Amino acid sequence: MPFEAYKIYQEYEPDKYKTSTQEKVARALAEAKKEGFEPVKEALDFNEVRELFENDFIGIEEVEKFTGRPLTPEEKRIAEEKWQKKVEEQGLTKESLEQLKQEGFMVVLRAGALAGKEKKDKEMPVTIKNLRKKFPLFYNQDWYNNEQFADEALSGLDWGIVKKELLDETRSKNWDEQEEILKTWAESHGVDEKFVRRRTPTEVAYDVLAYFQARNQKILEKDWDWTSVQSSGGKFVLVGYFDSDGLGVFYDARDDRGSFLGVCPAR
Repeated sequence: MPFEAYKIYQEYEPDKYKTSTQEKVARALAEAKKEGFEPVKEALDFNEVRELFENDFIGIEEVEKFTGRPLTPEEKRIAEEKWQKKVEEQGLTKESLEQLKQEGFMVVLRAGALAGKEKKDKEMPVTIKNLRKKFPLFYNQDWYNNEQFADEALSGLDWGIVKKELLDETRSKNWDEQEEILKTWAESHGVDEKFVRRRTPTEVAYDVLAYFQARNQKILEKDWDWTSVQSSGGKFVLVGYFDSDGLGVFYDARDDRGSFLGVCPAR
């Protein structure tokens, strides 16, 4: 019986054609990119995200009530652009957002300005001091009145995806150990570690108070979120313990640790 040499290659044919097709697609995409064309990605719009996160979505409507000022059409456009940029940069999908929702995350729109306490008052930047001035919900403290971080304002409209309560693995760890845990968390969630961070004191206070005003529910009621910002004494600021006495602001040395002290990962 004559030897049918072509059969040697039959089992490789599918891979050969698959590879050939993949190469053609890759070349076509590269050429399109060179010409200024990009593949269109399916957008995750606000309605989808709101439906997914339900009460854990603090969007335009909630923020307008919280800040006491309506967003302009231009600000709403910027908010939408900022959301789509976050989706693209971090490769967010409906599936990844569903996972974050299950893990206790919320989505919050942060605004850069607050209406004054009285109608006649001018708008104010969002700082710890101005939040305290507008909302009588802070624990009575004066140690940070002259601290620089208390005057640091949010930079403007932006979105945060943040865990409402502490990541359990960060409890009873010092500041540097928590940093390593955040890197591990980022890797396990398939996201570049540069997109996973601690919040600033102003961000924590804003998020906690906005959620409380919108949902009448307290978060970080018995715990402290250890932030990325140092006090003038070189210790890292923590915000939380939002009990009946009000929202607290304190500090700890980077070597300290406690079961009530951890990090709420933010993206």
